Amino acid sequence: MNDSIWFEIFSRASPNKPVSLDDLMNDDQSPQPLGKVVFPQMRFAPAVNLWPREQGGPVYIGVRILEPPETPYTVARLLAAAALERDVCPIILSRVDYCGLERFGFRVERIPEDPGAAQSAEEEIGKYWDLAIIINGHEIGMLR
Repeated sequence: MNDSIWFEIFSRASPNKPVSLDDLMNDDQSPQPLGKVVFPQMRFAPAVNLWPREQGGPVYIGVRILEPPETPYTVARLLAAAALERDVCPIILSRVDYCGLERFGFRVERIPEDPGAAQSAEEEIGKYWDLAIIINGHEIGMLR
């Protein structure tokens, strides 16, 4: 993935949700203006690439999601910033049907909830993507 893809994620990462047109037509509602979207300051320190890689080859990291984040747009911004800053490509390993990061364009791999099957699936996906590391989103405080 190139830098422009991460900038697109930044531009789409908002707490606003699309208005359901069916609800508007059926309930005779009108949409409320949402105003300006102001992004809070990002908290990332400067960093270099995490791992050496072949010329032009991306470094993939796995991000394990055990439950949907409360604010997927915040997580999307954090992952996009980390991807740009550290020159990595996050692959989401989700144990829930819909984690919320799909709408921002991240690659989301579904993992079974059963611990044995989950470990096997993560190993297989890790080999396929050549994941440098798999991190647990909750342990690093990303998904609070």
